[in-house]
Amino acid sequence: MTDPTASWHELERTTVFSKFGRSVDRVDFELPDGRREEFYLKRERPAGAVLALTPDRRVILARQYRPGPDHVLYELPGGFIEPGEEAVDAIARELLEETGYQGEVHAAGRYWHDAYSDARRYAFFATDCVKIAEPQPERTEFIDVVTLPVDEFRTRILRRGELTDAAAAYLALDALDLL
Repeated sequence: MTDPTASWHELERTTVFSKFGRSVDRVDFELPDGRREEFYLKRERPAGAVLALTPDRRVILARQYRPGPDHVLYELPGGFIEPGEEAVDAIARELLEETGYQGEVHAAGRYWHDAYSDARRYAFFATDCVKIAEPQPERTEFIDVVTLPVDEFRTRILRRGELTDAAAAYLALDALDLL
């Protein structure tokens, strides 16, 4: 009998596209039952997101158009972790760049992006965030910084699927005992 959880054997890998820190590889695998199958897998740098709270417990969000879903969505501030950069430092940097806010950043957990990606995602929460500068978004980011009370964030944004980093938000809310 074939072990359904046995690791697959990679036979061949070819990068078919690469841009903006992401790539797509065509990978041929030998499956546990001996068949050969082709998959397309995403490769991405590690990234993180932060559930940032102001002293009056408002969630700081980046609201922006996202081309994949073709929709304006709410996002937790975050982004790629640069090579050699500590995840917590990257998230503090991203929070400041995208929103102009700074606070005490703490790890909440990590998770896989999805089953067809090698990307690790890191979830953080930040407390006592105050605005200290104007946002400095990247050239492809057009961000509307908004704040919402935690209850409204949970009911209006998180539970309705209007947030891209729901797993990070869940881990952060759990770490803060705010679920």
